[in-house]
Amino acid sequence: MSNRIAEILAAESIATAGTKTLDLNINDPISRLTVQLRLTNNNSVPTAHPATAISKIEVVDGSDLIFSLSGKEVQALNFYDKGFLPFAFTSSENNILSTVELHLDFGRFLWDPTLALDPNRFNNIQIKITHDLVTGGSTPDAGTIAVIAHTFSSGSVHPGGFLMSKRVYSYALAASGQERIVLPSDFAYRKILFGSLSAGNSPTSQLSKITLSVDNDRQVLINNMSVADITKMIAPAMVMDRFIGFGSGSAITYFIVPTYEQNTVIGPMGSALAATVTVNQGSGGTISVLNDSSEAFQGSSIGYAPHGLIAVPQGDQMNAADWLQTSQAGSIVLKLTGGSSVGSGSTAEVILQQHRTY
Repeated sequence: MSNRIAEILAAESIATAGTKTLDLNINDPISRLTVQLRLTNNNSVPTAHPATAISKIEVVDGSDLIFSLSGKEVQALNFYDKGFLPFAFTSSENNILSTVELHLDFGRFLWDPTLALDPNRFNNIQIKITHDLVTGGSTPDAGTIAVIAHTFSSGSVHPGGFLMSKRVYSYALAASGQERIVLPSDFAYRKILFGSLSAGNSPTSQLSKITLSVDNDRQVLINNMSVADITKMIAPAMVMDRFIGFGSGSAITYFIVPTYEQNTVIGPMGSALAATVTVNQGSGGTISVLNDSSEAFQGSSIGYAPHGLIAVPQGDQMNAADWLQTSQAGSIVLKLTGGSSVGSGSTAEVILQQHRTY
């Protein structure tokens, strides 16, 4: 088995908001598509996490939706698939670059010989990237995206299917309200992700209870359990995020990947070792940092629930036969109950990673 790394799109400016559509003119099976986002800040006060600049990445074949997630959702899924984030460097300093790597994985791991996206099984497969650079980072005035395909050489593998990852449901969250969500039963489930991202609010306070049942409650896989307990029991590891900021003499809010049980360590940079740095640990993917004016600092944050999302793996993640089989399941229903107090204008999302066969 051999493989190659093919450039689909060289770094291209995204100065104007829009959707970039690319034909995937590749004959060989694709193990991964990498989307690289780079943003150049125009000031030192962040307004959102850099990944926010990509609101949607889709892989489509006409009306057939193969992959559909936002930049932040891709980051969260990457963490739950790998146990760590792909390369990400966030700087909030003026005129400095932030870089985010987003992996669209079609196999259990890179170069998975049994699961990969085979373009020959489709008519006109495309990737669409919807972007608006000013919505992420520190009011960027320049940015680029690039797309790279990690492919097998022709005839070296014959995958029987691929992992299909999509947001399947989103709704306005109401305090203490229960949402009944009928999930699709077309392909086996490898992972279910659910959550709610609200600045200053943990996803475990946004959502309080979860129930997952199959075949009109004939099997209740999760029975009205605490979302906080599910998060503690299933979290694979702590997600780590690193960033650089620039003080103004007043408290500034910074945006990080962890949203639950956040812990951030800050240290001054350069020669100003006596710089004053104080951190309000926060929740919901935000922290408040007070630093001396015109002094840079660096920080690392750890915690759980990247971008407010919590994963519920279905069976042994390396064994497709152990995933939640849906063909004989009848109805699959997820019930989510809102917390007693939720952030204004909050939404909750449900994402599925499914085993789609050819």
